[in-house]
Amino acid sequence: MNTLFLVSFLVSSIVTSANSSEMALNRTSNEVTQNEEETQSFSEPINTEEQQDAVLQFINVDVAAVSTYEVQAFESLASVSGANYTDDETMYLELVETTIPAYEKAVSQAKTIDVQGEELVGMKKQIVKATETFYEGLILQRQALEQQDENLMTQSNLKLEEYFQLVDAYHAEMELLSKKYDIEYKDAPSNSEQLEQTDEGDFL
Repeated sequence: MNTLFLVSFLVSSIVTSANSSEMALNRTSNEVTQNEEETQSFSEPINTEEQQDAVLQFINVDVAAVSTYEVQAFESLASVSGANYTDDETMYLELVETTIPAYEKAVSQAKTIDVQGEELVGMKKQIVKATETFYEGLILQRQALEQQDENLMTQSNLKLEEYFQLVDAYHAEMELLSKKYDIEYKDAPSNSEQLEQTDEGDFL
């Protein structure tokens, strides 16, 4: 049933790429000049260090914790897929014993992120939605293996593609938010780009 596995798992997680274990996110400006402060005090609120720190905490600590579990799940699945695929039974056991439990932790971690401010509340919602979508894809994949059902595998693939799109959207919005608070944001290559790169030979 190996022909059912059409989705490559050489993909970027929420905050990591295949070759990186952490997001590169650095504050480029923590200070404003006295003149800038005086000017902004009569117009719009200045981008305070506290606001910058909230964004940095969200990415480098909160979301990074989610990514840790995502990476565990991706590496687990990669160990029995693609060039490493041997048979459905081996993949199924890895999926139920390691991949899914690891990703359950990613979903749980995403839901427990504590944020303040409407902007980061919205970003958290995107992360929760993305992780839930990928998890649904894994459950469908498990069911497809159990039932040897090509239709379920197709549904799983669609869920995983939806996850890619959600993560790309997350990175795009986080980049805009980071610019607002004078933070240099370096995200991983988009999932769509990675899908194009793996389209020739890395699909299962």
